[in-house]
Amino acid sequence: MQLKQGDLFRGMDIEFMKEVIDLTVNISSKAGDNLFKVGDPANFFYILLKGSVTMERGKGKWYTAKQPGELFGWSALIHRKEFAASAACNTDSELLKIERDPFLKLLESSPANKATLYEQLSKMIGNQLLEVYVTTAS
Repeated sequence: MQLKQGDLFRGMDIEFMKEVIDLTVNISSKAGDNLFKVGDPANFFYILLKGSVTMERGKGKWYTAKQPGELFGWSALIHRKEFAASAACNTDSELLKIERDPFLKLLESSPANKATLYEQLSKMIGNQLLEVYVTTAS
């Protein structure tokens, strides 16, 4: 398992991280594999370890996750019932898949880590939105 304390997990305690690791499943996907589609149940999220995954909505690219440690499928963490975008691998990719309900239950047991996670998640979403804005404005 290759989960490091990337942006999402920065500042969280080691015992919490060990419990998160127990919830992860390593996934290997090929270029062109669809991971989820708009409207699919948002029951999990992913962390990119290697490769490139593009999120799309409608006919246009919305965002491409390309940095190890990037999270996508965050609809699951903001209590949406369905994914708002589709995700497909651009290249062969290595991912961690984490189921929403066990992860949220773990967060409930650790208020300090929960606050840290949502602070980091808001930064990640903000950075993604800025990147999207720059891409669409040019």
